[in-house]
Amino acid sequence: MLKSKGKELALDALHLIVGTFIYAGGIYCFTAPNEIAPGGVSGLSTMINALTKIPMGVLTMCINVPLLLLAFFFVGKRFAIKTLISISLISAFMDLVFVHFPVYKGDMILGAVFGGACMGAGLALVFMRDFTTGGSDIVAKLVQVKRPDMQMGQMILIVDICVVLSSGFVYGRIESVLYAGITIFIYTQVVDFVLYRKGSGKVIFIISREGKEIARRIILECHRGVTILNGRGAYTGVPSNVLIVAIRTRDYYRLKTVTEDVDDRAFIIASDCGEIHGNGFRPGDLPEVAAADWNSGVAEEDQ
Repeated sequence: MLKSKGKELALDALHLIVGTFIYAGGIYCFTAPNEIAPGGVSGLSTMINALTKIPMGVLTMCINVPLLLLAFFFVGKRFAIKTLISISLISAFMDLVFVHFPVYKGDMILGAVFGGACMGAGLALVFMRDFTTGGSDIVAKLVQVKRPDMQMGQMILIVDICVVLSSGFVYGRIESVLYAGITIFIYTQVVDFVLYRKGSGKVIFIISREGKEIARRIILECHRGVTILNGRGAYTGVPSNVLIVAIRTRDYYRLKTVTEDVDDRAFIIASDCGEIHGNGFRPGDLPEVAAADWNSGVAEEDQ
């Protein structure tokens, strides 16, 4: 029990330190030098720093402190403490570590792209261990306490839009607003990709009267597990098999070819899957199945 807790704490610390380091680096080294304010408290800190030269880490902490106090009383102590830890790390990295790093100041599109990629990767690592980076997240949580019908994503988006639009007035050019939009788009895509492996897997539904033969070919030739359900056409009343298969995107064409080779009238539905987790999807999870073993199993099932 203690060993398991120690492992979880070590993973929390590793994800949090690496995640906040990458996130802070994306802002300090890429977006801020190119006058891009990517929404939330980070964007506010970037703009105030440009006007006053107050260190961004100090600004990040100062803006978040009143929000953290409200979160402590209205959202919960655990949420407030975990958020305080991540904010403290981000502030420390900005003011104590990245001040010694070179920053990129040049092509704004490169600043937006690399800044967004670093922010997204850092945020994903932080979110993996149920931490947050404060700012918009706290505002959204506070509003949700009073208005539980409002979605957090909508609230965060509203806050980010307000900050991004104000950056156009602070920096005096519309390009800052446009490139901030690119940064936000990129970091949200990176977060989704890292957390949910977006686009890396598909869930396939196959409806066919030859379901067992298709399943046999998929297992033997595609090395994927198959779940067979019994179905019936609502209009025709004809019984059929419904096969469910989770595959990697790159394996879809092969599976489709195998299916159509058995039944060229099979009905195939392919859907992108946000996350595929569990035994049987990773390489080596599915044991090799011999044709004789499969035929034997089917024969026993049919008896």
